[in-house]
Amino acid sequence: MTLSPTSSTSSTSDVGHRTSDFSASDFSALSAYFHIPFCETKCVYCDFYSIEDRSSQSKFVSLLKKEIALKIEEHPELLGRELHTIFFGGGTPSLLSPEELSSIISEIKKNFIIARDVEFTLECNPGTVTLEKLSGYRKLGVNRLSFGVQSFNADELQWLSRIHSADEARIAIKLAREAGFENVSLDLMFALPNQTKEKLSYSLDEALALGTDHISAYNLTVEEGTPLNRMVKLGQVGEMAQEEAAELFEMVQTRLAEAGYSQYEISNYAKSPATRAHHNLVYWDGFKEYVSFGPSAHEFLGGMRAWNVSSLEQYGAMIEGGKLPRINSEELPIENRKTEVLFCQLRATGIALRQFKKIFGEDLLRHAELPMLLHEGMVVVEGDYLKLTKKGYRFCDGVVIRLMK
Repeated sequence: MTLSPTSSTSSTSDVGHRTSDFSASDFSALSAYFHIPFCETKCVYCDFYSIEDRSSQSKFVSLLKKEIALKIEEHPELLGRELHTIFFGGGTPSLLSPEELSSIISEIKKNFIIARDVEFTLECNPGTVTLEKLSGYRKLGVNRLSFGVQSFNADELQWLSRIHSADEARIAIKLAREAGFENVSLDLMFALPNQTKEKLSYSLDEALALGTDHISAYNLTVEEGTPLNRMVKLGQVGEMAQEEAAELFEMVQTRLAEAGYSQYEISNYAKSPATRAHHNLVYWDGFKEYVSFGPSAHEFLGGMRAWNVSSLEQYGAMIEGGKLPRINSEELPIENRKTEVLFCQLRATGIALRQFKKIFGEDLLRHAELPMLLHEGMVVVEGDYLKLTKKGYRFCDGVVIRLMK
């Protein structure tokens, strides 16, 4: 999920719950996620819920609007809350027409206040946009685009099942600038099977030449239930060795740092604090609230996590029956919450030490593992924050495990 806090438009600006011991956020601030489940082609590595049949897209827009209304009925305390970030993910949200997006935004405005400095992100596939469509999104208040490019090598794009070419990716980002977008992000993937340093270097060169404001660089992972997972189990594809993947990760870090991008999360690099993915920072905070809509979408409200059904058919049936399409909810035990906060905050801007001690009763500065982690160059203490170093980002999971001892 790839979102500018300062670039708003006039069209955007026109626009008592259960608390918990862990509710450390400002309840006046809220983020919203909308899952658009349609794709032209399902990528081999993707484990997000999506479908290739778009025949029900118009009906889905109506269902999504009904879900917003149902959410407010069940949670009247949400009415009038101010949205500081909005994120349309998927799937491929850029398959929505500006008219369809406008209809959804109208329903959002009926129930929420959209902050004047809202960060409004739309994920895009380079093969699905035109200047007319992008201009339409911009007029509606979208101010950040995230393009799923993944690679500039034709063979890698084909293997990843991407529908666009490298030239189409270049053109799409050029059109985004022509449409008036000042905050554009680009996704790349590394550690693909048999990927060489030369091929990754070429993709990095091409990405940097486009001058986007933000780059997300993801280490390919094999997720259960994906075509890639089946290919690995059948021996058709081999995963890259961890040592090789770590070398490519370090290469990404070095190249992007040299180009002026600051790493502020394991996979994310920004030219300035203003162009960081502020919506994703809400997730990584571990305490801030967000509401979600669409099949398979997850949310965190009043100390409770909840998630929707991962089936468009079930989603529609439940909404038409007057019920929220929620499949489950939970309030995590304190130890689980501690693990989650450790991992979420550490992988991004760092663990807020005073907050952590106040909520979990543990002073991480006295943790038995801290001296060794400092000596190994995995972490640093900066003010009130315990942060990963460039090296620590490459071994985040292991650092969290050690801090959980």
